[in-house]
Amino acid sequence: MNSFELLAGGFQAAFHFHNFLTIIVGLMVGVIAGALPGISFVNAMAMALPFTYVMEPTQSMLFLGGIYCGGVFGGSISAIMINVPGTPASLPATWEGYPMTRKGEVKRALAIAVTASATGGLASALMLAFLSAPFATFALKFSQPEFFAATILGLVSVVAIAKDRPIVTLISLLLGIAVGTVGVDPLYGQARFSFGVPEMESGIRFVVVMIGLFAISEVIDLLVTNRDLRPKNGSGKGLGLKIADILRVKGAIFRGTGLGCVIGLIPGAGATPGAVIAYGVEKQISKRSDDFGSGVDEGLAAPESAKNATTGAAMVPLLTLGIPGSAATAIMLAAMMIHGVNPGPLLFIMDPSMVYTIFAAMIIANILMIFAGVGVAQIFSTLMKTPPVIMAAFIIVLSVVGAYGVRNNIFDVHVCLAFGVLGWGMKRIGFPTAPLVLGVILGPLAERYFLTSLANAHQDWTVFFTRPISATILALALAFVLWSLWPNIRSVWRRLSHRYA
Repeated sequence: MNSFELLAGGFQAAFHFHNFLTIIVGLMVGVIAGALPGISFVNAMAMALPFTYVMEPTQSMLFLGGIYCGGVFGGSISAIMINVPGTPASLPATWEGYPMTRKGEVKRALAIAVTASATGGLASALMLAFLSAPFATFALKFSQPEFFAATILGLVSVVAIAKDRPIVTLISLLLGIAVGTVGVDPLYGQARFSFGVPEMESGIRFVVVMIGLFAISEVIDLLVTNRDLRPKNGSGKGLGLKIADILRVKGAIFRGTGLGCVIGLIPGAGATPGAVIAYGVEKQISKRSDDFGSGVDEGLAAPESAKNATTGAAMVPLLTLGIPGSAATAIMLAAMMIHGVNPGPLLFIMDPSMVYTIFAAMIIANILMIFAGVGVAQIFSTLMKTPPVIMAAFIIVLSVVGAYGVRNNIFDVHVCLAFGVLGWGMKRIGFPTAPLVLGVILGPLAERYFLTSLANAHQDWTVFFTRPISATILALALAFVLWSLWPNIRSVWRRLSHRYA
């Protein structure tokens, strides 16, 4: 049987009443969990894992797959509406989506986000169905040096949001990396920067930092400035999305989808680097690059499509090689192992019906995500109509509960509040907070991959440049930096030329 016949059989199985209901329930759980800061869809998948014991193997994968697809998008709902990213991958949605909300275009921003996310997710699901084998062969060539290079590419993409202040942006990024080093050394197990505080030895979680910098600081700014978050009755743009708006951002959606599919194939990369890199690339090629940060459609569409495009791509190394490409797929791997299913090339031969039912479910989930996203967004839209003081109280309660729920530790709540005050101060003086968050998220990953690579290569640092794929990615990172800083370099060169002419 060819791929089309197998996929048709997969759709038939996926549309069975119990399987279809499982997909819908998983999708709704994922969207809601993703939209709630501090909960995250990965935690939801972990908590849902015991419920899969009583399910059939295929049904358990459909349930977890639905949570995965819905959760990656769900974080953008709170990011757009209240400037609180529900997941790290939704961070770029705060840069463009929330400014649109402040201009009274919340419905339009949500429509762009859900359309772009569904398009990216659907494209990656189709890629998963038809191009798994060749892409899996390519992903198998990745090792620790390649992971390090990919993480560096994600870090340098922060230059794209630097605008005319690269030095300030770099300082913020380095501060975030420094915060990420607090805790125990990943290779030698030694405590560092804990200053004798036992709670700090377990590290500072990026979710806690993110909630503080975005949620708590936003509440402080809201109360200080007495700003009204309720939607304005402005232009017609606030009424929804038109077909012309989609056509206008179709290029950004396609570029983000392509980047997300490629980055999602890299085990360990995930949705966050995909979204950030897509945002950086889009800012560089957009004719409105100077307006990024004020609510640009392309700046919202590109990362939204990219992060959902990583979902199906991350499933490729899981199903074909048995290598989980993200934390979410690692949980799905555990579910498969619980049911005695061993992912790998033999799975396509021994149980192709299960594989193609999963493929069909991913396609169905991404289509249904539009309706699920709109439904959950309506709940948040109701909250947006409340007075600012009540909204502030709601955000504080949600943030404190989310911060405490990360590790059930009151210390995390204190850290969250401290970063909230820091974030408000940075906002008041015009210091960017986004690079700090990226440093906290990607810094520890880069360090772990760097140290592991050196340990495996007997401390030979040239391993990053002698491996073709790693060297290529690092070269792309360097080119990206030079491309981003070229206007500044050219300006300095002209001033020096005029001075010494």
